[in-house]
Amino acid sequence: MIRLLGAALLVGGGTALGLCAAGRLSGRVEAIEALLEGLELMERELAFHLAATAQLLERAARASPPARDFFTACRTGMGQLGEKTMADIWEEALPLAGDIGRRAQLALGALGPVLGRYDGPGQQESLASAREELTGCLEQARKERMRLGRVYCALGAAAGAFVAIVLL
Repeated sequence: MIRLLGAALLVGGGTALGLCAAGRLSGRVEAIEALLEGLELMERELAFHLAATAQLLERAARASPPARDFFTACRTGMGQLGEKTMADIWEEALPLAGDIGRRAQLALGALGPVLGRYDGPGQQESLASAREELTGCLEQARKERMRLGRVYCALGAAAGAFVAIVLL
């Protein structure tokens, strides 16, 4: 009886590990979607009001988490603009954007040196370029979630069952 309970716990533990791995894939999709939402808000604000960088970041901070944390940290960091550049502030806040993947981080990181430094159309162009790249990353993340999410769940359950069989 105890062996069967142990085997069930091993299978359940393996399945839980697989579900956690699949959850990370879903978290990446959600993080990129939130960042796209924030960048879209910034781009619209620039197009219609030519708002200052602080106002852009304030509006972008209305996005869903974890993008909210990222844009809030950038907005808060603007208090140090004399000591640091906007690019440095942006780069320091980048880890708060969540697990978005290397390609998306590079696209998002390219915005830091541009914001507040160029005219409205130049900033809009950079925001549009970053949004386009992040949209590509989002599609790739969705495909990975669909393809690998089920694989991770199945592998976790199979690994748990394998270990249970070996130990029995």
